[in-house]
Amino acid sequence: MWRNVAWIITRDGILIGEQRPVGQVHKRMISHYDIADIQVRKNKFSYPASFSLVCRLASGDVLISPPLPDITRVNETAATVTELLGLPDAPFVDNPLDAGNAEITLGSPFSPEFGRVIRMTLPVVAGLCALPFLIAFWIGESELALGLLLPLGLLVAFALYRYAHRLAGSFWIIGQGEIRIERIKLNGEPSAETIRAGDVAAIEVGEPDAEHRTYAISIRLHTGQTFRCPTKQDENGARALRAEIIRRLNGPADAGTLTR
Repeated sequence: MWRNVAWIITRDGILIGEQRPVGQVHKRMISHYDIADIQVRKNKFSYPASFSLVCRLASGDVLISPPLPDITRVNETAATVTELLGLPDAPFVDNPLDAGNAEITLGSPFSPEFGRVIRMTLPVVAGLCALPFLIAFWIGESELALGLLLPLGLLVAFALYRYAHRLAGSFWIIGQGEIRIERIKLNGEPSAETIRAGDVAAIEVGEPDAEHRTYAISIRLHTGQTFRCPTKQDENGARALRAEIIRRLNGPADAGTLTR
């Protein structure tokens, strides 16, 4: 939808450029006199989450900007734009990643019940894993059943039982000077760890996944332990979030202990 579309905002208005498959760049100038107001909206069904500017014209037409590149400065960007165009301030939009928040939260609060539910369904999963094993015996392929299917079924059942509680994920709370990471231990007990700047060896943006081209942030401690962010962002969002984490930990982006 927004591919090859760019907005350039000046005091005179908004210049919209669109590169079409064939032909030259199509340009349209929206004068600031023609703009009634600008608001921010969260783009529904977008993954990862993104925000755009909604520009309502005096004619009643509505224009939607490409996603804002800095996910941590959504409200700040909107305020800058409305001030530049001489418009009323845009209402603040709820953004858990906004740098203006006292705490930035990543992921969702979890419940230990999730892991218990997984373990309760394990007998059903084990039965499904045993089904190919039984079929192999039924058709006379006992060597296949004992040599591959049985060990595979046992490994799947063991892994599900052992790591069921970790499937609940983790919840990051990024405050000023520290990061609190909440998750469930392997034994099902809630766990909370606090990371401070002195604990951190590196804050890294990982490689993109093949499906969505999204990036996850990892925090590596001097102890060698690594924590992987429970949410993913596009490249711009991941870099912006990493920069905000570094800022909150009071570390310059080029510091030797906080590097990409």
